[in-house]
Amino acid sequence: MTPTMKSKNIITLIAVIALAAAVAGIIWYKMSPDSDSTDIREATVSDVKSMVKLCSMDIYQETPIKAHIGRRHIFARVTLQGSVTFDIERLAIDSVGDTLRVELPPENVEIFESTDKNSYVVIDTWNDRTLGSTHFTAAEENKIKEQVKKNAIKNLYRKGFIRQARAEATGNLSRMLSAVTGKPVIVTDPTPEGKSRSSE
Repeated sequence: MTPTMKSKNIITLIAVIALAAAVAGIIWYKMSPDSDSTDIREATVSDVKSMVKLCSMDIYQETPIKAHIGRRHIFARVTLQGSVTFDIERLAIDSVGDTLRVELPPENVEIFESTDKNSYVVIDTWNDRTLGSTHFTAAEENKIKEQVKKNAIKNLYRKGFIRQARAEATGNLSRMLSAVTGKPVIVTDPTPEGKSRSSE
């Protein structure tokens, strides 16, 4: 089933202000010359560490599972949730004249099993051998679900959702930094297909 994606520019004005302040603090820290105020700048950056993730995309996906261990088979459904985020602390920033040049960092892709009720439902189990056990242990089911999560991440790259997330993050970051700094901003993306694709 195709995952449902929710693009997030920034949900509330408070979030915009907090994120803008964090980015502005980091840019000021990276672009300022060394001086006796180094300790103050480091403390300022430390204070905003919890606010420096730009969330570009939320993921919600109901995924069918069809797997087997030996002669035992399982058919189930699992609900996956996750996000594609970018750590603003890892931005590469420099300036040419009045223009800020920013390079989008690698994406962080997280997929996990939803905590919603009935997020994992076993529909059927069977054994190829007559009267053979159809039981799957919790450890076996968890191993199968881990593989499902890995496959889900691969599909995000293959179907272009990571490219979409990176394009949205580039646009959002450019607009936000221009508004915060009042300067022309050029945001580039060295790996528009994502870090996994670029290494293939």
